[in-house]
Amino acid sequence: MKWDESILRVASCWALAAIFAVGLLRLGVKLREFQVEDAADYRGAASRQSARRVRVPGLRGRILDRRGETLAESRLAACLVCDPAQFQRRRYEQTCAAIGDAARALGQALGRETVPSSNTVARHIHQLRAMPLVVWRGLDERELAVFAEHEADFPGFAVEEEEVRAYPCGPLAAQLLGYVGRDSGAGAAADGEKFHFYLPELRGRAGLETYYDSYLRGVPGERELTVDANSYTIRARAVEEPQRGLDLRLALDVRLQRVAEAQLAGLAGACVALDPRTGDVLAFASAPGYDPNDFVPRLDPARYRRLADDPAKPLLNRASGGAYAPGSTFKPLTALAGLSVGYPPGATYPCDGVYARSGLRLRCASRWGHGELDLRHALMKSCNPYFCNLATEIGTNALLRTARAFGLGAKTGLDLGVDMAGVVPDADWKARQYHERWFFGDLVQMSIGQGMLLVSPLQMARVAGALGTGYLVTPRLRADAPTERQKLPFREADLRVVREGMRMVVAGDGVSRGTGWRGGLDVPVPVSGKTGTAEVGAGARRRKNTWFVAYAPSDAPRIAVAMVVENGESGGGTAAPKVAAVLKRFFADEAEGGASS
Repeated sequence: MKWDESILRVASCWALAAIFAVGLLRLGVKLREFQVEDAADYRGAASRQSARRVRVPGLRGRILDRRGETLAESRLAACLVCDPAQFQRRRYEQTCAAIGDAARALGQALGRETVPSSNTVARHIHQLRAMPLVVWRGLDERELAVFAEHEADFPGFAVEEEEVRAYPCGPLAAQLLGYVGRDSGAGAAADGEKFHFYLPELRGRAGLETYYDSYLRGVPGERELTVDANSYTIRARAVEEPQRGLDLRLALDVRLQRVAEAQLAGLAGACVALDPRTGDVLAFASAPGYDPNDFVPRLDPARYRRLADDPAKPLLNRASGGAYAPGSTFKPLTALAGLSVGYPPGATYPCDGVYARSGLRLRCASRWGHGELDLRHALMKSCNPYFCNLATEIGTNALLRTARAFGLGAKTGLDLGVDMAGVVPDADWKARQYHERWFFGDLVQMSIGQGMLLVSPLQMARVAGALGTGYLVTPRLRADAPTERQKLPFREADLRVVREGMRMVVAGDGVSRGTGWRGGLDVPVPVSGKTGTAEVGAGARRRKNTWFVAYAPSDAPRIAVAMVVENGESGGGTAAPKVAAVLKRFFADEAEGGASS
């Protein structure tokens, strides 16, 4: 019996040992799986939990003129940042308070009165604690020197560089170039996105900066942050360096732009010069303007509001977005409309100073009248009664067809966000806008560029160039954009008559001067043009917008210009000599070999 009990105890021990052995063997297998076979997976999972991917924007490309002069560029500017991990406390409120106290102390040393608000700091700690908090932007040399001297006294703060936009030519071509704005701050990504954080990026807010934003923007890079259990950064490393964006070369001629803007200094108006053969926009001036550098390092809401509320409207792009009655600069189109339906160029009309018909009375610029005039001399003298009579002879449809053939009433196709279509009114348009029928007076007013007809200076520069070449071009700002043009649907003989009249506007007829004689003063080539004065407003607010459009040389145009000056005296007295200054600069540069032919 005792023998059996001994055997049973031995067997039990062996069984228990076997169970322990199997257990140890299984434990060993599992330990091998965890420590050897699955170690890489666990390390990867741990790494993913502690890693944060940050998208780093690339620098924007430059904007250059046709010769390579820089109009807009990106530079690196110093900013002072705070590392939240260096102020970590047991509670978030304590961390925020520690950052605020340290920032105020550092601000006193630097002479900075403002610090990030407590709400800004709290929001950053709750949402973006892995990222540096930008305390101040745009540190100057004195502030950098002071910080370098006291850096040891302010642990947790450091100087970093961020992109800022700079405009070396200041306010030159401001409405054309536009400006940029920075994203609100380092942003936390939504679930499922590639990056955890996005550093603030400069984006176009107006002008070319907006239209070519995706072209100018750089290729983003990537930075990886390793964070602790509380999501504070332990270390950072660059994964991929960002790249600079592409440079945008314009057809714009900075030297011509400076002259155009100088002619508009202290005034309100616009000037556009273009190459009528290619559509290259050579000058694009709008006055008054502003300095886009005032929006650096970031757009200040108060400063922007002052500009936006300014009655002079410095933010308005008058060159391609201003809506003006063209006045007498429209008369060459009225003349061409008549010729296109068979009106004889030699037909005369007796101007006695007033056009009177059906109760309508329109005065001529000449109080006592011009006497008998043919079409060429009517252009030369800018005779209102002649063109009012011509419009009644040919009717509304001929005038509308001609205006639209020159692109009026439609966008020009300019590679810029601001491209006003203007208005070429007809019966349907008036019925929709005013719920009125088309009257005889509407036709007469339109024939002399008044009434409901609206154009932009860009459109009129395009019209002037088309009259000189016979081709309507699509204006282009980007130098390497393709040339687009279409032949005008008019007989060459009819165009020649209008060109002769426009040449007489500047050169006269050998006996008397034309209204635009000042538009050719000291210009070394023959100039053809047309003056215009459009009255706007009523009563005490009544004023004149004065025009001059021109192309030169008269026989083979290489430049076309349109200028409007608000509150001027007359097209011939106010705008024409200013256009002459632009033309002189162009041909002087061309003679020196500086202008593209």
